[in-house]
Amino acid sequence: MGTMKGAVEGGYGFTRDNTQAVKGIAILFLLAYHLFSRDFRFRGFDVQFWPIPKESAMYYIFNMQICVGMFIFLTAYGLTLSLKKQFKDYEFTNQQATLFAIKRYLGLFFMFLLPFVFCQILTRVLGISRYGEGRLEKLGGFVLDLFGVSNIFGTQMMIDTWWYMSLAVLVTVFMPVCVRIYKRYGWLFAVMVLFGGSFFLEANVNLTKWLLAVPVAVCFADRQVLERMKAWQIGRNYWVSKLIKFMIFTPLLLALFYVRTSDWGRANLEFAMNGIVSVAFICWCHEFILEIPVLKQVLELIGRHSGDIFYVHNFIRGVWFRKFTYSFGNAVVIFLFLLVSSLAISVFLDFIRKVFRYSEITRKITEKILRWAESVL
Repeated sequence: MGTMKGAVEGGYGFTRDNTQAVKGIAILFLLAYHLFSRDFRFRGFDVQFWPIPKESAMYYIFNMQICVGMFIFLTAYGLTLSLKKQFKDYEFTNQQATLFAIKRYLGLFFMFLLPFVFCQILTRVLGISRYGEGRLEKLGGFVLDLFGVSNIFGTQMMIDTWWYMSLAVLVTVFMPVCVRIYKRYGWLFAVMVLFGGSFFLEANVNLTKWLLAVPVAVCFADRQVLERMKAWQIGRNYWVSKLIKFMIFTPLLLALFYVRTSDWGRANLEFAMNGIVSVAFICWCHEFILEIPVLKQVLELIGRHSGDIFYVHNFIRGVWFRKFTYSFGNAVVIFLFLLVSSLAISVFLDFIRKVFRYSEITRKITEKILRWAESVL
């Protein structure tokens, strides 16, 4: 194994393009999971999974739930690198930490704002109500949903999928705290979260069940673990080494998947396995899947649109056009329809952003908010 710097310079770096490609994989998993992971999702429709038996297909698709852990890992990984680049040795004041969290939260908020407005408009045009009956209930649900914190406060969301926004907000806001803990305790930070989460956190709470991915991401980003793992070579021949690593790592990954979905694993190791399997799969993808040229470019394209696809896909599947979505009958065709339609909406939203100079407007607003925050902190 070479040095960390050598691992990056040798072409093994976990680059921004690689991050987008892994996001592409994660969003494809999310689409499949929401479409077919449980019978109730397509109840009333005759969906064919040929040539794979239905039970086997649904088992594999259920495992795609790890996409949540993958997204959380990538978020924490990117935020850690940003902190590392901006502050040498993670030395920052409380004010700097707060300003960093505000800036990153505003980035998340403005990324969410346009698809949020789009979904609100189309849903209302179709005459669908999503925020309960009472006036205060509707207003409160709308406002907290807009700021991405509905799941934190337990209010009605426009669609349940948006619970993830609350988790992304928590990770974003508390990342400077996580990095400070890591600076003091190193890898022990991940061990503390592993044991603490296993003992004290409820396994079925979305906001906490994936948190192990956060300290692991911080450690991986700081120590460049993904790069070092990929740079590690067994023997002198690159392709022989790659084959041996594939023969070792693939069965291990499948074993982790099996333990995670087993009754024993769910009863005893769910918190641990949610994080471990998510990270292990990212490592496996970085080692093998991202080596496939054309596929990597396709995944990067999908990954660049993953945010918008996440925001809108479940409206297409479950709110706006449920009957039409499942009317195709074949699982592959249904999946492709949802992917293409979600991607088309994302392209349209990008067009709106370009026409109205959305990035420039939100950048100026962010700068003004940060100047104000700096003056009062």
